[in-house]
Order: sequence, then structure tokens, then C-alpha cells
Amino acid sequence: MTDTPSAAPLAGRHILIVEDEWLLADHLDGIVTEAGGTVLGPFATADQALAALAGDAPRPDAATLNVVLLDHMSFDVADRLGALAIPYTFLSANRPYTLPERFRTTPLLGKPFADWQVVAALVALLDQAEPARTRTVG
Repeated sequence: MTDTPSAAPLAGRHILIVEDEWLLADHLDGIVTEAGGTVLGPFATADQALAALAGDAPRPDAATLNVVLLDHMSFDVADRLGALAIPYTFLSANRPYTLPERFRTTPLLGKPFADWQVVAALVALLDQAEPARTRTVG
């Protein structure tokens, strides 16, 4: 992740939120915004999220996905994010063993969660996605 003040660990980052529970979606929006990030969404359906990924919206740096959405599961969104090399975490009451095999090693933050856990999960995703930096001496 780029060097940012600890008070704004998501500064300059666009975070896609896919969550169908309005109160939780609003809360996640607040968590990301307070950490300095810009929210894309929140989107309540996989179709809305996929349309945003295909449209003119800024490309997300990372995403949180609820597994079960209003229209169906978020697996199509996860597949699209994977194809775009955008890191994501499931944010769900589901457990890893309930997910399709291809998603069992995907980060999953279980509900309920603390605000700091969401920020920490996103920071970890962003850190892992950044290429290793090489320092030149001299």
C-alpha cells in the first residue's frame, strides 16, 4: 500500500461494496469513508455491481462482497473481480466450507465484525495486491 497516514489507511483508494442489507451497507460506507477511501456503491445486487464494473465508474482497488444478495449469490462478481485482478474479501455470515471450492481460500470476514476488522482486511488486500518495491541505493 502507498505511504498514507495511519488515520487514513484507505486514502486515495476506491472500494467496491456489494451488500444487500441497507443498514450494513450504509455502515460499511461510513467505515471506508472514515478511513479515507472512496466507496463505489454500495450495490445491493450482483447485476448492479457487474454493471458498475463494466461501466465508466472508477476501477476499484479492492472490494467487499456479501455472499448472499437480493438477486443471487455474489460469485459472478467475485469471478469478474478475479478476472480483473482486483482483490476482494467476502464479508458474510457464511463459513468457508459453505462456499464453492474455488472460493474456499478467498479471505472471508465473518459477521458480526468490528469496524477496525473491515479496514484491516482491506489494507491487507491492498498490501498483497501491490507489487514488491525495489529500492535503489545511491
